[in-house]
Amino acid sequence: MFSQMKYFFLYCFEAAEKMEEKATKFEDQRQERMDAFRADKQDIHDKARSRIESAKDEIQTHVKDTLNTMGVATKDEVDEIKSLLTDLAQKVDDLSK
Repeated sequence: MFSQMKYFFLYCFEAAEKMEEKATKFEDQRQERMDAFRADKQDIHDKARSRIESAKDEIQTHVKDTLNTMGVATKDEVDEIKSLLTDLAQKVDDLSK
């Protein structure tokens, strides 16, 4: 009976070693798949961000062109007019003194 138990425990020990080897192999494969997934995810994220930025630039260009066609003043033009009005107001104040 003890010899049968000895063989049984040897069999269990060998099975445990094989399971540990397979578990290590599966862990390595999982890590490789996760690394590949993360790289693909980052690539897709970068491409999406690039497309969004290019679409944003294109939309801004179209809006500026449309506003220029309609004759609407841009922010820079409005700021320039404000600056000129401020200078003019200062000159009028200086003349009134």
